[in-house]
Amino acid sequence: MNEPTPPTIAEAGAQWAAAQQKRRKPLAPNTIASYRDGWASFSAWANRQGKQRLDQIEPQDLGRWIDSLTSVADGTAQTYAHGVLAVCKFLADRGLLPCDLAILRMHLRDALPRAPAGRAPEVADLRRLVTFYDDELPSGEPGSKVERERLNGLRNSALLHTLFSTGARISELLALDIHDVRGDHGQIASRIYVVGKGERRRAVFLRAHAQKALGRYLLATRAAFPQSKALFISHGPRGAGGRLGRIAAWTIVTNAAQTLAHQLENEGHSYEARMLYAATPHTFRHFVATWLLNEGAQLSEVAALLGHANTRITEQYYARHTDDRLQELHDQFSPDPT
Repeated sequence: MNEPTPPTIAEAGAQWAAAQQKRRKPLAPNTIASYRDGWASFSAWANRQGKQRLDQIEPQDLGRWIDSLTSVADGTAQTYAHGVLAVCKFLADRGLLPCDLAILRMHLRDALPRAPAGRAPEVADLRRLVTFYDDELPSGEPGSKVERERLNGLRNSALLHTLFSTGARISELLALDIHDVRGDHGQIASRIYVVGKGERRRAVFLRAHAQKALGRYLLATRAAFPQSKALFISHGPRGAGGRLGRIAAWTIVTNAAQTLAHQLENEGHSYEARMLYAATPHTFRHFVATWLLNEGAQLSEVAALLGHANTRITEQYYARHTDDRLQELHDQFSPDPT
């Protein structure tokens, strides 16, 4: 009897995801999607090295792959690494991994950026970025390239404003349908509900600027794609009317951030530019959290807005930020001996 053909490197991610779905308690769908993105990144790197088969993976390859992710934020690299290790463990359990898993993990950890414990990330000021796509492009004939670019611009503007207003995860926003953002009378609601990690449902809030951007976008795109139910969609030429994907959404944000960063760099604002070069959709969550903490919000309130399962997660991430703010307050107002 013939042995089954081992999967290729590219196919292994799909096999891991399928096995996850069969588990009694699988990972959350958003986590599975993120981990598959990580494996897709590793697979693409391996392919560029001329490696398509699992038996071609070498002990140093995970570290070399991480070192190649020069344009990826540190948090994204960490998430990708978790995903790749999960797939490698799956392969090792089935005797398909040609290297010792512990050695692979060692090389990967040596290459990963170190995230200081208990410290909030330095966050770019996103107030200029959020308006990047706001200038509406001229309209064109239905289905034409000019009209697609106009619809894309309106969608991109609505996406950035919604990220900026809500601090929601990009996966949470991409899962929304049009009816999720409509109020009782058809207007864009100020309070909407998203489903986050662990299938937990929570309220997020749309400020007037986000409501306006969404209204402009829906008015235009509903005329062109009346049957589409998803809130954020592709306008073609391929996949027209289908739900916008994670990679496309990340590209919308990172292209805007890098273009703006380049402008700022030319203006001599090197620090702000450096921060924006690393901006991703997740940066909006950090910006919202740090802004609210600066304005006096409690950690428990920020945890609820971000959809953290408990305040410990928020405390671990932003406790240092809170300490810094308290020190500034103390330095400004505490008495000196006379």
